[in-house]
Order: sequence, then structure tokens, then C-alpha cells
Amino acid sequence: MSGNGRPTVFVTGASGFIGKELVKVLVARGCEVFGLARSMESARQLRHAGATAVSGDLSVPGQWQDEAAADWVFHIPPRTLTTGHRLWHSGERTTRMRAAMDAHLLDAVAAGDTRRIVYVADSRSYRPTGVRPVTEDEIRMTPERNRVTSTLDRLDGYLIAGLPIVTAIPGCVYGNGSWFRERIVDPVMACRRVLQFGAAGPWVSPMHVYDCARALVHLAEHGDIGSRYFLANNEPIRLSEFAQAFARIADRPLRTWRLPAQAAGLIRGPLADHARGHAAFSNIRLRGIGFKFHYPTVEHGIAQILRALHE
Repeated sequence: MSGNGRPTVFVTGASGFIGKELVKVLVARGCEVFGLARSMESARQLRHAGATAVSGDLSVPGQWQDEAAADWVFHIPPRTLTTGHRLWHSGERTTRMRAAMDAHLLDAVAAGDTRRIVYVADSRSYRPTGVRPVTEDEIRMTPERNRVTSTLDRLDGYLIAGLPIVTAIPGCVYGNGSWFRERIVDPVMACRRVLQFGAAGPWVSPMHVYDCARALVHLAEHGDIGSRYFLANNEPIRLSEFAQAFARIADRPLRTWRLPAQAAGLIRGPLADHARGHAAFSNIRLRGIGFKFHYPTVEHGIAQILRALHE
């Protein structure tokens, strides 16, 4: 607790799509929020949201580590990594860089009194799933999954060392920003073509970004240490249903530019990641600890996005 009795929170990835929403939810709950910021613009956004910006870079040890030992720590690692002006997407170098980032944070809080560390992990270690939703215990190892799964193995080591880690694994997170704004909202509203892959696209597990942020806080309060939780709505949908539902609710025509499913492997970004195979996740464990959805369906979530566009 801080001197004023409010719980203290440290957030990495605070300027990202999920991180921004998480900071808003935490500030609204009265928490004293510290967000790691790599740039002056990120710091400005954090201060505007009511948080304290902590200058630093996960990949470089520094004074930011002194602020990390909060009551709650939310670690949202970057999806892609940069060194200088070079972008790294995969491979052994990326694995080493991610491991170093995790170590810089987790080692810094190991000797403190942090009550919960919520680690936001990549769902690729579970994909492709098939059309039946899988549970958090159903990792089926393949060579392609080894790199991502090694992150979960590293967390097991920190758990053995006594760190109070709860792992969150978001599904297909959507909202008024990121890939959903760029690839669906803006094209539909401007009557441009929406990029789609395959006949209908794979099955995905949607979750509105606001519910995702709320679920992360719920895990900090109620998640079992050492457990993994999928963050997803009750029912998977086809990836193409996002655009169909948005166009229908917005009362706009839907024009599509359809590419073969195999083309998803040639394109970078969250949309292409979601298009590469089924990702149907069960949320029974999340619901089992009492989480309630504010936007239980894509239709509810899209209605909120449309309201935000007109505010």
C-alpha cells in the first residue's frame, strides 16, 4: 500500500492497446498506478490517464526497477521487439530478449511484498486448437510452439522460487483501437474493402478490451497463484463475423477483399496472427472465479464501439 492507503500498481506495456485500457480501469478503481514508458509520448499519455509515468525500457536494467515492487504488478510484454531501428518478430534472438525482459522485471520484484503478478502471455502456444474450445491445460507441443511455450516454462521456475504469478492468456481482443480500428472500423465506416482470409476465416475467441482489462484486475484479486486463465467470451466466432457484425450494427455496406487463407502467413500484425488457425478457448476457469462480462457478446461490444465513435 502507498502512504495514502491506496493499492500501488506497476504496469508494463502501459501504452499498448490492452495496457491503456488497464490503466484506465485501475485509475477508476482508485489505485495508484505507475506505468513504464519508453518514450515521452507514452509518458504524456500515462499522465493524461491519471497514472505516474516511469521512464525506462524493459530490455535495459535501470532505476525503473525500483518502482516495480508494487502491491500488484501487471506484465504485458511487447508483441514485437526492436533493437535500434530493427524489428524482431521471431527466432532465438527474440526468445533471448523476451527472457531478459521478464528477468529484469521479475527479479526486481522478487524480494518485495508484491501480492500478485499478472503475466499476460501469448496464446500461440495453444494454436491451432481445432473448432472445439480447449482448456488451459491442453497444450499440444509442436516445433512451432516450443519458443512460445518456453515462456510458460520460465514462469514455472519463478513460481517455484515463490513469486505470486497468475498467468492471463487473452484471446482475440477487440475494441476501438489497434487492429480492430484499423482493419474493420475505419474501412467499413469509409466504405472501403475489409481484408479477409479464406472462405470464412478461422474460429477465434473474442473479448472486448474493456472486459480484458477488467479480467486482468479480477485475476489480481481472485486468481489462483500458479494458474493460467484464458480471457475470452463464452462463444468462439468466425474471424469474418467481426466485420459482418460491425457493418450490420453500423448500418453500413460490407465490401471485402478476400485472400487465400495461406496469405495470412505473409502479413504481419494481430489480424494476420488471428487468421493463421483456429484459436477456440474455454473460459470456464475464468468464470469459475466469479468473473462477469460487461460485453458478453461481440454485438454488445460493437455497440459500445459505435457509441464511442460518436462521442
